[in-house]
Amino acid sequence: MRVTPRNPDPRSRRRSAEVRAQALERLRTLISALSHSARAVERSTGITNAQLFLLQQLAEVESLSVNDLAARARTQQSTVSIVVARLVRAGLAAKHKSAADGRIAVVSLTPKGRRLLRHAPVPPASALLRAIEALPVREARALADGVDALVRALDLSPPEATMLFEHAPTRRPAPPR
Repeated sequence: MRVTPRNPDPRSRRRSAEVRAQALERLRTLISALSHSARAVERSTGITNAQLFLLQQLAEVESLSVNDLAARARTQQSTVSIVVARLVRAGLAAKHKSAADGRIAVVSLTPKGRRLLRHAPVPPASALLRAIEALPVREARALADGVDALVRALDLSPPEATMLFEHAPTRRPAPPR
């Protein structure tokens, strides 16, 4: 004899639908607010959120290595190197040998970078990192598990790690041979 699964009662289905709608609404709120804030940073400063985040990290100390910046941004050193190179090209940061250890390159703010920071808003990456750090471990684990389940359900694979709200470099197609 084959047993067919029971249909959940209508109240259970309704609660399930409400929870899913609530999850989607929370994601919309988060994505919209962070995207709006990142665009506002770019409009008001002329630099990306990731660039502003690194400048603000540099404002807290005299200089930092790229590895130290990567640790503060919770990302890879190679990713930070790309953003730092953009800051150096724009004259907002300078890269030089460490006075303590000449083998290490450090990054510091330039006067132009300090001027930009005086009027810059808080980048959304800073607010997001602070909010995640403030979560109790149990809630941070629940968030990580929930996002992980969503990533799996969408069959997404992790992209090359970039800083939050930083545009991934676009690769130009190779010229035809």
